[in-house]
Amino acid sequence: MQPLTPAVTRSARVADQVYRHLRRAIISGEIESGARLREVEIAQTLNVSRTPVREAISRLIGDLLVREHETTGVEVVDMASDMMDVHHIRESLELCAARLAAERITDAQLQLLEDLVERGQTASPEERVRINHQFHVTIIQASGSPRLIEMITSFNEYFLHPAWITRREKKLVGQALRDHKQIVDALRARSPDQTEKILRRHLKLGLMQLADGG
Repeated sequence: MQPLTPAVTRSARVADQVYRHLRRAIISGEIESGARLREVEIAQTLNVSRTPVREAISRLIGDLLVREHETTGVEVVDMASDMMDVHHIRESLELCAARLAAERITDAQLQLLEDLVERGQTASPEERVRINHQFHVTIIQASGSPRLIEMITSFNEYFLHPAWITRREKKLVGQALRDHKQIVDALRARSPDQTEKILRRHLKLGLMQLADGG
């Protein structure tokens, strides 16, 4: 396991911080698939006791991000095998959020989406990934449903893993950018049906990428 950067303060519940820190490190690829998580090492690195580390690891097992190893510690799973299922779940939830967003989105959120569309035109491949993530997060937040936002966010984190930051074919990038603009137009028109239709087509681009192995 690669060294972790200490990131635990005393301003919030320690176990929650350790959990979020480890989850982000696993999903981002900082901690790679197959790596062992050992309580003592993590506790020393983050300067905490073993109790919050143990609780955090238990939650990660529940998230199916790590599994108990037969000899010692736990092992980070290979997320690639789960990505197709994650994509389908995320799609269903995000389409629901988009329909709500079409009714609840604010002018400020619409302006942010338009700004992101404009930035995406000239962005680098890596920047486009971040812009795309922010674009979808903005729509999700515009749904105004805290529970739905939390559920989708937990799945969206998977799509920031380096394994899914690819250059894609130029035609797919072009289609994605056109989709973004049409999604904004549908949201501005306050049309749940049109927003869902375009977003569904747009999310299929990501599914195509996974099916083709990136």
